[in-house]
Amino acid sequence: MEKFRYRVRHCKLAPFHLLAHLDVYRMWERAFRRAAIPVLYSQGFNPRPLFSFPFATPLGVESTTECFEVLCGEPLPPWELQERLNREVPEELAVTQVQALASFDPPLQKILRGIVYVFFFPASWSPKEEWALPEDITVCPLVGSSPVVSFLFKGEKVLWNPLKLAAFLETNSGCPFPRRIVKERLLLWERNGG
Repeated sequence: MEKFRYRVRHCKLAPFHLLAHLDVYRMWERAFRRAAIPVLYSQGFNPRPLFSFPFATPLGVESTTECFEVLCGEPLPPWELQERLNREVPEELAVTQVQALASFDPPLQKILRGIVYVFFFPASWSPKEEWALPEDITVCPLVGSSPVVSFLFKGEKVLWNPLKLAAFLETNSGCPFPRRIVKERLLLWERNGG
C-alpha cells in the first residue's frame, strides 16, 4: 500500500493550551475521522492512526506553531487537507499549513534545532540587568515592550522546558513569572545540513 506523508502545522491557543498532549492527539484523531481523511492505521490488537507528534508543548503554554506528521492512504492536495480539517476544529486549534513530504524528507525531530518562545511579563516590569542563564539559551528583551523572546536550542538532544526556564529566571534573576508563554517558531536545520 502506498503511503502519503504530510506535515500539519496548527495553533493551540487559549483555552486549549490547557489540554494535555494525549487529549490533543485524540482531538486530531476525531477531526481526521469526521473530515473523512484516509489516515493509515497501525496493525495489531489496538490500531491507532499513524500520527507522529515529535515533541509535546508543556501544559499551559500556548502555541502558534504546533506540528505533527500523518500518513494517509491516498494523495490529497495540502490545501484540501487544511480546509477539511479546519471545518472540524475550533479556530483556536486551526491548521495554518499543510506540507506534502517526500519519502526521503527527514522527520521533524531530526531537523529541529530549537524553539522560539515569547514570555509575556507584567507590563509594569522591565529587566534591569543581565540575566544569569544556562549557556545554550539566549534571551533578547524587546525594546519598549513587555515580551521577551527566548531561543531554546537543542543541545545534547534536550530542549529546555519553557516553564522550567521561567522558574529559573524567577529564582536566579528576580523577574516575575510570565503571565503568558507562547511557542512562536520552530528553528529547523536546512536540508543541506546548515
